[in-house]
Amino acid sequence: MVADRTDHALPGAETAAIRADTGSEILTPEAPEARDTTPSVLAVIVAHAPGDWFDETLESFATQDYQRLEVMVVDAAGDPSLASRVQSHLPEASVLDASDTDGFSAAANALLDTHVDPVFLMICHDDIALEPDAVRLLVVESLRSNAGIVGPKLVDWDNPDRLQHVAYIVDRLAVAADVVEPGEIDQEQYDAVVDVFAVPSACILIRTDLFRDLDGFDPGMPYHGEDVDLCFRAQLAGARVMAVPDARVRHRQALSTRTGVDDDDLLHTRHQLRTVMVTSSYPSLCYLLPFAFLFSFSESMAALFARRFSQFRDIWGAWLWNLSRLGEIHSRRQAVRHIRRTRHKDVRTLQQGGSVRLNVLLRGRIGTDSAHAVGQELASVMRTGTARISAVVCGLVGLFVVFGSRSLIADGIPAIGDYLSFGGSGSEMIGDWWSGWRERDMGSTGAASSSAGLLGLLSILLGGATGLVRTLWVLLPVVVGLVGAWRMLRPTGSRRAQLGCLFVYAVIPLPWAAVANASISGIYAYGLAPWLLAAMLSAQSAWSANPDDDSQRSVGRVGWKIGAAVGVTALFDLSAALIVVPMIAGLFLAAVLTVNFKGILRLFGGVIVALPMVALLVLPFLADLFVAGPSWDPLAGGRDGSASAISLVDILSFDIGPREPGVFVWAFGLLMVIGVVIGRSWRFGLAVRGWSVAIVSWGLTWVAALGWLPFGVPDNSVLLATAAAGVALTCGVAIVAFEHDLPTAGFGWRQALLPVAVLAAVAGSIPGLALAETGRWEMPRGDYEDVLPFADPLRHGSYRVLWIGVPETILGDGRPLVADLAWVGSIDGPPNLSDRLPAVDAGSASLVNEALSRAINGDTIRLGRELGGLGIRYVVLLDRLAPAPFSDPDDAVPIPEGFRASIASQLDLQRLEGINSAVEVYANTDWTSVRAAATPGFDSEVARISDLSTVPISGTAGVMSGRGDQVSGSIPDGTEVFVAQTSDNSWTLEVDGSRAAQRRSIGYATAFVPQAGGTGELTYFTAPWRRWVLIVQVSAILFLIGVVAIRPVIGHRR
Repeated sequence: MVADRTDHALPGAETAAIRADTGSEILTPEAPEARDTTPSVLAVIVAHAPGDWFDETLESFATQDYQRLEVMVVDAAGDPSLASRVQSHLPEASVLDASDTDGFSAAANALLDTHVDPVFLMICHDDIALEPDAVRLLVVESLRSNAGIVGPKLVDWDNPDRLQHVAYIVDRLAVAADVVEPGEIDQEQYDAVVDVFAVPSACILIRTDLFRDLDGFDPGMPYHGEDVDLCFRAQLAGARVMAVPDARVRHRQALSTRTGVDDDDLLHTRHQLRTVMVTSSYPSLCYLLPFAFLFSFSESMAALFARRFSQFRDIWGAWLWNLSRLGEIHSRRQAVRHIRRTRHKDVRTLQQGGSVRLNVLLRGRIGTDSAHAVGQELASVMRTGTARISAVVCGLVGLFVVFGSRSLIADGIPAIGDYLSFGGSGSEMIGDWWSGWRERDMGSTGAASSSAGLLGLLSILLGGATGLVRTLWVLLPVVVGLVGAWRMLRPTGSRRAQLGCLFVYAVIPLPWAAVANASISGIYAYGLAPWLLAAMLSAQSAWSANPDDDSQRSVGRVGWKIGAAVGVTALFDLSAALIVVPMIAGLFLAAVLTVNFKGILRLFGGVIVALPMVALLVLPFLADLFVAGPSWDPLAGGRDGSASAISLVDILSFDIGPREPGVFVWAFGLLMVIGVVIGRSWRFGLAVRGWSVAIVSWGLTWVAALGWLPFGVPDNSVLLATAAAGVALTCGVAIVAFEHDLPTAGFGWRQALLPVAVLAAVAGSIPGLALAETGRWEMPRGDYEDVLPFADPLRHGSYRVLWIGVPETILGDGRPLVADLAWVGSIDGPPNLSDRLPAVDAGSASLVNEALSRAINGDTIRLGRELGGLGIRYVVLLDRLAPAPFSDPDDAVPIPEGFRASIASQLDLQRLEGINSAVEVYANTDWTSVRAAATPGFDSEVARISDLSTVPISGTAGVMSGRGDQVSGSIPDGTEVFVAQTSDNSWTLEVDGSRAAQRRSIGYATAFVPQAGGTGELTYFTAPWRRWVLIVQVSAILFLIGVVAIRPVIGHRR
């Protein structure tokens, strides 16, 4: 019969009491003595257009040995044939129409609108089959243990000897995991009756009064997680939840394929958070929600690294979904408060300690396409020793990075070397990027580094947390590099090889030396190297004995990988992208050594295909090259190709940081040799490629150190990044060779290499691990910002600071001066991020070189006058990366005494004493403000800068102090305005709305001639084509993000 939801009753549906086998009496409401003392049970089967198996489901209820069992089938899909199917097997069963509901929970709750009142409800899916004694065993145990909810043992439908579910363990964030492993054989190992936190909703027996008190399942959870929520609330109401494994039920577990719900991960994430928000006490929420948010943030970042964009969407979609339903959640919390009979503290004792999700995340399984529950994922990924080792090693590497960076994370990044200050808010950084004027050195047209705009935007998105953004800017590329190292050997199918590659890449001293040396270029090159090497190896199908297998790896796909990796890196640092050259050279050398050139053409083709993508991402830089002509300065970091003091031993051992790694680092060489010695087939080819890449990188660094190159190259950490990737690759290949080739080799000396390899790995890691001791990788704790006594520009006008030192110690990337020396010019103090790279258009920067050269050659003792005409007020000579006591005198790279004596001999440069032992500061006594009001004709006898040594500028006063492409201030009447920067007609001066005439001054600068005094506004008008170039660049970035986001979806559908 078909029942009406508002008027339904079953015969004999009254409550009763029985005496259990133990003899303890279970008290329930009294019933007439004549009535049967067996409690009535109503089986509620929620059916959603079931398949042929449903006949077997119904038959299993018909064969139950429990006498007082009634059956109600809830039709959740409006199936017209369902009633006849039910009647054919269960003539006395009723069918309840719930086609207007959405999901399992709401359909099961439909019985709450009826008048049925049995003692127990048995709520089931429509794809189960009960053993004949299942209902009886569940009822007896519920009465024996006085349990509110009990659940049976669920086994596989087709393989009943395989366990599926017994019960769930649940952590504080409502993440559930099963106690059995997928596919585990049922050997009665879980047959004890125990208290559990939750049982699956596929089949549960619950007291009717309890179900009504709880208002049934949460209708906001149509599928997935509704059972955990129900059991959680039942325990708060004082009920016990128990697993009764003696009762066996077969289960198909194919709900999602029939209901159209294809986003199980999203529903799991939503409902876990909803359960926490509904069931937790207010004190618990004060720390659970922040912890959940922090965990979601970390998990979403990991998902981005792994390019699992659907997982990223699921995580934050779950938060938005719950936050948009706060009113509904509040109402449910009120309902829980009314039925709560147990303290939250007592319920928590049954919850799992730690985080179930964290264990799953360590193996990368959250967010995959698996339709299994989170608990099944945990059990399946942890079922082998290799998987457990993977989780442990990845966790230890993460702990190593966090522990070694703890002080940097807590205290922030000092403004030293390349770690320049952001100089203001995120909007100001974006303004610097949007402007077409570069203030550093002597000023010139050109695009600022794209990193200024990107990091400025990130600062805005993070609520102005520039300190956090600076930390991410420095440390995140290292993490990206480690993820790349983990993925580099993934095509080999060897998890151990991936772990070995990750471990070696993490403990090599190179990245931590780059961090300590404040080398942004080195850090980003380290982050790029494994991704780039993996892309190039895939172009050669290096993972197969036949390079034409996997051809497959089309030129377009290879080009996409190379272009994306190089282009994104170049957005933050141009010189880091130059590692493409030694890497290609290394792979070509490997082809020559192995006389195997297959895949080389595809590699070159991929690089060519990648060029347009990279070009679009660095379009502003290319536009500057086109307009101003070629310039190597932005890529050389202030180096001119002169020889350096680094030795070949230092190069081979990556000894470029403040702490020597020692001899143990050489142990990795043994691992590299083993890969070549025992490797066969494609393993041998991979090992040779790793060696060749490392050799080319080491060789290039050595040649540069000897001064044999006619041009400057980036710092050593950039050149050595490819060597680090090659070393990690070769060490990982050694593990693959042990797995593939050692078992097939005859017994002999090769077997003895295994313990040697283990000892080599342990010994080689010692130097890197030791670097974590200080918590900042030996990076100095302070910077020069509070040490140097620079004047307030508001008092006497803006000025320039000339920073001189070796390329490794000056702030930012300098311009070459003389051998081993470079310089940087900044306005009103230390340079900021937008000043880090020299502009392609040098403007009048050569005038600084010429003036300093005259001082070095002894042609002038009035250097201050010449520099004063350039707006330079201070000359700073840096001997160390950071001031004392934050830097070690042994790490100093002193400026040559000859140059130092030349500066000290100048009559108009006054040394400021007692500042700091790491720096010398000279104040220019004949300086002129960068923007100065001067008497008419002040420059009439000065044709060029060198003339200032005999005819100095005098009678000027600073005006319009400040930075940027728009400044303002008061202009005295009857004066001209001298602007000591590269002349450019795009600068205009308006005084009280009247535009002033302009003329060239001192051969390089601009003098504005206003008609009268007043409030002046000096403005730079960026050429429209430059703005269009930036728009194209942004469009390319957005396109790249879009393609990366949609590509996994397209690939999955294919």
